[in-house]
Amino acid sequence: MSAFFMPSISSLAWWRITALVFALINLKALPLAWHFRLLYRMISQWYTLARVQRTLTTRASASTTNKTHPLFEPVSIFSRAPFLETDYNLHKSNSTYFSDLDESRTALMTKVLIPGLKRGSKNLEKEGHKGRLGVILGSVHTSFHHEIKPYERYEVRSRVLTWDRKWIVVGSWFIRPARKGREEVVLASALSKYVIKKGRFTVAPERGFANAGWLPEKPDDHTTGAGQKRESSDDSETALSVPTPEGIPEPVLEAAVDATAEIVEKLEDAAEKVSRTQPAAKFPGPVATRTQVGEWDWHRIEKERVRGLRVAANWLALDKELLDEFMRE
Repeated sequence: MSAFFMPSISSLAWWRITALVFALINLKALPLAWHFRLLYRMISQWYTLARVQRTLTTRASASTTNKTHPLFEPVSIFSRAPFLETDYNLHKSNSTYFSDLDESRTALMTKVLIPGLKRGSKNLEKEGHKGRLGVILGSVHTSFHHEIKPYERYEVRSRVLTWDRKWIVVGSWFIRPARKGREEVVLASALSKYVIKKGRFTVAPERGFANAGWLPEKPDDHTTGAGQKRESSDDSETALSVPTPEGIPEPVLEAAVDATAEIVEKLEDAAEKVSRTQPAAKFPGPVATRTQVGEWDWHRIEKERVRGLRVAANWLALDKELLDEFMRE
């Protein structure tokens, strides 16, 4: 009769301890961990309209030379690359960067859009736009500059770079934090774009930011371009949309890609000229009582938006070029 093998108690305990330790050091990569990470980021960055107003008021009273408007400020998360996220070179695998980007961008989008989603949804329904309101990722581009070693601590820093009539463009950077005697190192950089949808209706990003309370009141003499007056229910790709001062053709995307940067540069100069000649439009609410030098009025925010468009213009144009290239096959 063959012998029947029974594992010893000590053997079972050893395997259980080994499995537990392996799970703990790879907790980030376990099933459902991604969902809990996103939920945590949403809770930690959950802004209300009151919190937005407090942020703007505090920032306005803190300094007379505010370098960055809160809408353009980065949101940071910190993480490590566990063993299950490494590739055969024992570096962080390229595919795992996107889960970190999901986490970072979720924190950012929660901050800049959540405060106005409920109110915005009700207003859209009154205008006849039915369906679910959602913030949808359109595309991601990532460049890798330096490897991330197993369990190395790094930061993912994301911020609103710009927006047009359809897309919110987000810039993200993977950063090795500064160490003693060493500066920060950019490990990877990424561009992503989001669209706000109410059913099949495309909601202008500017309207989303305004509903959330981040944007100051728009002056009467503004030029159209990114505003909600040009919203569209079309699901097709829209052209890169920028303000169109007199003498600047629209849409920019129809121009040659080589000319895009030059056109946006002219727009930036025009926006700067307007900001110097027009009176400041103050923030609504408590901030509106302040008239500080360097205040982020509508013209200054518009200038920063156009500057961001200049950075992302060729990438946004490339999306359409790639689609056109596929259609030629």
